[in-house]
Amino acid sequence: MFRFLAPALLVLGLAGTSPAFAQISPATGPDPELSPGDVVRAQLAGFRADSDAGIAQAFAFASPRNRSVTGPVQRFSKMIRAGYGELLGHRSASLAELRQDEAHTYQGVEITAADGRTHLYVFILSRYDLPNCDNCWMTDGVAKRPANPDAQSL
Repeated sequence: MFRFLAPALLVLGLAGTSPAFAQISPATGPDPELSPGDVVRAQLAGFRADSDAGIAQAFAFASPRNRSVTGPVQRFSKMIRAGYGELLGHRSASLAELRQDEAHTYQGVEITAADGRTHLYVFILSRYDLPNCDNCWMTDGVAKRPANPDAQSL
């Protein structure tokens, strides 16, 4: 889920963010009824829990391609703790307006970490057909945005 994406992949501002995180999704795995925002909110809820079960919840929404790079869940957990620790136990998250192209949907997220610092991310999602879930949104990757507010791309 958190594979590195090329710096020039995407330009996505967080203008128009809203406190959408207040509506935490109870979803624990892919479901065709979930929107891209629902999937991101469910993953954020797992990360916010800062537990093995919460990280496993986030991993449940990783796409098959993503899992082949980041899995199994134990390796995913180590990767999150080492490189994306600010997601764990975060205070709040605000979602930007969704952006789309022909192949993906992009969800900008502004996180306020447990230490009060702000971090910007982009979740990259696609639809997948799984044995128990046709046309489900899943996360292909997550990229950190630069801390520099003048930066225009990932």
